[in-house]
Amino acid sequence: MKFHSDLFGWEYVWRNFADEKGGRAVTDSGEDEGKLTMLSIPVEGTGVRVMFLPEARHGKKATSNSVLVCYPPACDFAFSIFQEKVHHQLGKALGMQDLQVQDELFDGKFMIQGTSPAKVKELFLDVQLRELILLQAPTLLHIDTKAAKSYPKLGIPADVHAVVYQYDEVMDKLHQLQTAYDVVVAVLQQLGAIGAISGVEAVAIDEEATELQTESHPKRLRSPLLDR
Repeated sequence: MKFHSDLFGWEYVWRNFADEKGGRAVTDSGEDEGKLTMLSIPVEGTGVRVMFLPEARHGKKATSNSVLVCYPPACDFAFSIFQEKVHHQLGKALGMQDLQVQDELFDGKFMIQGTSPAKVKELFLDVQLRELILLQAPTLLHIDTKAAKSYPKLGIPADVHAVVYQYDEVMDKLHQLQTAYDVVVAVLQQLGAIGAISGVEAVAIDEEATELQTESHPKRLRSPLLDR
């Protein structure tokens, strides 16, 4: 996979991921040859779409990426997880919130904050979710209660929240994209399980609004050497 990303750039891998998942690649020009600005990937069996946004670039690499999925909230519950650093020790000594989920490895790696400690613990009872997060530790994983303001180009309704997985490193391998996708979908499922989503299932935001006014179908990029 590194051979492909180095030779063709990160966009090659992202477009292949969209192709595999039955999603769409959106470009700045609306043409296949335009610069990639977003992937819109469906969650099978639902009306939900996961969006991949390359937010900063260095040469051919996207060095800051956000992966998000929107949902109608049933309450104001929010949480955030970020990797614990040395300077956070002082913050905790001064009363900075750091919730524990009774998983020594997980608790030792991440700072966990939330509006409801009970719901945070319930959310992360899911072992598979914790393992996914540990597999590819995000820079920040959180619920954005003001997603409409954070991502104005996506046309997100003001009353919609978003699960956001931020990864401030190069994401140019299929397994990295898949893990990020799996994390936000797993969080969404858990939010539904703990009653934080309005209705039985999360609903998709307006698809036309999320196309940034331009849409490009993913190129059919295939290679027998491409890692699956």
